[in-house]
Amino acid sequence: MNSPRTLLLVLVSLPVCSFAQSPPQSRPVDEERRAGSRFDYSLTGGGTWSDNVGLVPVDEVDGTIARAGVQLTYIDVTRRFDSDIDVNAMYEHYLDDTFEDNVVGGVDGRVTVGIVPERFLWDFQDNFGQVTSDPFAATTPENRENINYFTTGPDFIMRFGAATSLKVSGRFSDVNYETSEVDSQQTMATINLTRQTSGSATVGLIGEVSNIDFKDEVNPDYDRNQAYLRYQLENSRTELTIDGGYTTLDSENGNEAGLLARVEMTRRVSSAGSLSLRAGSEFSDSGDVFRAGQDALGASQSTSNVVGSSDPFENRYAILGFDFDRNRTGAGVTYQYRRELYVDETSDDRTLNVWSVYMTRQLSARLETRIYADFAHQEFDNSDFESDEMRAGASLSLALGRTLSMRFTFDHIDYEGTGVSSEYTENQASLFIDWSPVRRQ
Repeated sequence: MNSPRTLLLVLVSLPVCSFAQSPPQSRPVDEERRAGSRFDYSLTGGGTWSDNVGLVPVDEVDGTIARAGVQLTYIDVTRRFDSDIDVNAMYEHYLDDTFEDNVVGGVDGRVTVGIVPERFLWDFQDNFGQVTSDPFAATTPENRENINYFTTGPDFIMRFGAATSLKVSGRFSDVNYETSEVDSQQTMATINLTRQTSGSATVGLIGEVSNIDFKDEVNPDYDRNQAYLRYQLENSRTELTIDGGYTTLDSENGNEAGLLARVEMTRRVSSAGSLSLRAGSEFSDSGDVFRAGQDALGASQSTSNVVGSSDPFENRYAILGFDFDRNRTGAGVTYQYRRELYVDETSDDRTLNVWSVYMTRQLSARLETRIYADFAHQEFDNSDFESDEMRAGASLSLALGRTLSMRFTFDHIDYEGTGVSSEYTENQASLFIDWSPVRRQ
C-alpha cells in the first residue's frame, strides 16, 4: 500500500527542519519536545538467515532474507509548526521466493500548522503499519496487511481572559486496509471549554460527535458521541490527564451506551527513571486501537495485534511502562492489557496480554549490546481459541567509525496456537551495516 499522505507530513515539516543531535530512544519524551527540536536518522542494510523461513510446523526449510531499512525521529516545535514524526520501516526480499517482497514497520507522524498562531491551526496526522488479517492464525507475511489512517482538520481557539479558552475542532479521517473490506471515512466535531485553575492545572468540558461511514454497502455505518470532563496537570516531574464521562454508540443494529474513562500519566521518578501509564474504557474500533498503540509505543517493525473488523467494540485497556537510562546502561519493561467486547461480532471478543522487556549496555566506546524479550497471550471468549507468541533475542553492535557500525542479532520466535497447523518455531541470525550520519556528540 502506498501512503502519499505520509510524504505530505514530511514535506510540510521540511521548512522548519533542524539538525539538533540527541541520543536515539524508542519514543521522544516531553522534555525534549519542550526543548525545541530533534533530528535523528539511520539507514540499514543486510540480511537474515532463518532455519524455518516458511514458518511451518513440520518439514522446516532454511532460507535467506535481504533487508534494507530506515529509522527516523524528527521533532520541531516553533510558533508556526509543531512536528513529531517517527519512522521505523524495513523492506524485505526473500531470496528463495518463500514469500512475496514486503515492507514491515510503520510511520507515526503529526504536523500542526499555525495559520494564525494560537488562534487558527490545521492538523495533519498519518499512521501507517501492519495489522493481523486472521487473528486465529500465526502472524506470517501472508497473514498481515498494511493499514493507513490519515486525519486532517482545523482548530479554532478563542480566549476569554487569561484563564479560559474555547476550542472548536473539525476532523476528517480516511482509513484504508490492504485486503480487509473495512475501509472507512470518519468525520468528527469537537468543542472544548477549558479553564486554567492554577499555574500547572486545567479543567475542561468536552463534547465530541463522530460519524463512521464505510466505503462499501455491506458494513453498517454508525455514530459515536462522547461528553466528558478533563483534568490536566503538568509540572516538572509529572504529566497527568484524566477523562471521565459518558459515551453512546448508534447504528442501524441498535444503540449502546456506557462509561468513558481514561487516564494518561508520565512521571519522572528519578533522574534516570520514568514511569508511564495509559488506561481506560471506551467505545473504539480497529483503526483507533492501531493508532493509539503507535502513539503510546512508537512506530515499530512488529505487526500490531489488531483485528481488522468493521464492528465497534468496548475497549478496556491498560499500558504500564518503566524506562531507565543512566550512564552506559538502559533498561525498560512494558505491560499491555486489552479487553475487546464487540457490539455484534461477539465471536471476536478477546483478551490480550503482552509483556516486553529490554536492556542495553555500552560495553566500551565502540561496543554496545542489547537483549530483549516479548511475550503475547490472546484468548477468544466464544471460539475456543488461544495463542502464545514469544520472541527473544540479543544484538551486538560494533562502531566502525563515527557514523558507521556493524550489528549482529540473534532471535528466537516460538508461536503456539490451539490449532496445531499454526504452530512453529524459528531461529534467525542477522548481520546489518548501519549508517547514522546524525549521532550523539
